[in-house]
Amino acid sequence: MIELSKIKESKHIVLISDNKSFSLANVLYSYILTLHKKVSLVVDEELDRKFAFLPWFGKVRKQVPSSCDLEIKISLDTLGVYEEFQSESIKINAKMATAFYSSLLIEDEIKSVLCESKKLSVLSELIVLGADCQLCYRFLRESRSLALFRMRAEMFANFLLKEDGTLAEVYIDDEILKKSGASLEDAFFISKELLEIVHVDRVVLIKQDENKVIKEIKGYN
Repeated sequence: MIELSKIKESKHIVLISDNKSFSLANVLYSYILTLHKKVSLVVDEELDRKFAFLPWFGKVRKQVPSSCDLEIKISLDTLGVYEEFQSESIKINAKMATAFYSSLLIEDEIKSVLCESKKLSVLSELIVLGADCQLCYRFLRESRSLALFRMRAEMFANFLLKEDGTLAEVYIDDEILKKSGASLEDAFFISKELLEIVHVDRVVLIKQDENKVIKEIKGYN
């Protein structure tokens, strides 16, 4: 949970983020600017170009400035931050709403959470607040890296249908990750696509070189 009181008490806040939490960091960056405080955004890994539509993409730096008096490491808890904003009656402008919307889409790719009625309700509220949902979908869902397409080809060539075609088992290993250049999050996203096959209502992603299930995804049909 982000302690908003500490932000209000500080002069120079540094937000430390990664690809997973970058959208949420944009929400907080916008909020801190409304308080007329100095804010810096640090990303400790190579930032994916799919986030270029977010307002503070160009403000990213690699090092934490020595002048800061508060560092906040952002974790992916979009709904928690949104509810905290609501409880503190913080006005959410269009930039914040778009970044919140983006963060929920990213969280869904990782955790498959958008089936939850609360999150669907929040998405609707964010649109009313000015979230550009079409922009989010265009960059996050329609624009995919070459690495993801390489991984999709590898995974789709090696999946099995079991239990009368209702279960899809798909396999991945370190060699596929290295060869494609994609990530485990990409593998989760690709696995969900198998739910579009007729009769498939469950997908199991197996890390073949470790012989263990690392993700199970259920359909809602």
